[in-house]
Amino acid sequence: MDAVETTLRRIRGWFLVWFVLEAAAGTAVAAYVLEGMGHHALMRYVTGGVGATGTVVSGMVVSLALYLLAAIVLQALESRQPWARMVMLVIGWLTIGSAALGLLMLPGSAEVFGPVIALIGADCPAVMAANLLTKLGDLAYWGWAVYVLQTNAAIREAFLCPATLHAR
Repeated sequence: MDAVETTLRRIRGWFLVWFVLEAAAGTAVAAYVLEGMGHHALMRYVTGGVGATGTVVSGMVVSLALYLLAAIVLQALESRQPWARMVMLVIGWLTIGSAALGLLMLPGSAEVFGPVIALIGADCPAVMAANLLTKLGDLAYWGWAVYVLQTNAAIREAFLCPATLHAR
């Protein structure tokens, strides 16, 4: 196994870790918030009576569908398909930008969304802590993945099109 193959497998392995943690945290927070909303008649009506169980089930279904799409891209990445590297870079940069913006706005969002979260009976610091941890996870994984896919010369070379190699 060469260094490029090892690195691409690491990207896939760490993606799985990142994805499972993100999906679990997002589903847990959504279930927590919706469960709190279920204690109020108006909020229960607005959410259609969906509680924690419905949220967990739908979260798992959506996460599985998203992972199947990601698995296609990750398999193509390991097969050294140039489009897969581009998809990963675009998703990576968008996620990094979103996470950085979310972290910058985190102190202000507590003031804006705090009353809403309190209204539905959720614990604002717990929701904000989960948000902070997921944003830091986004920056850690995607920052590393983008760095590797963009700056590692061997990785870049592995994704060059055959026509580009002959032109050299």
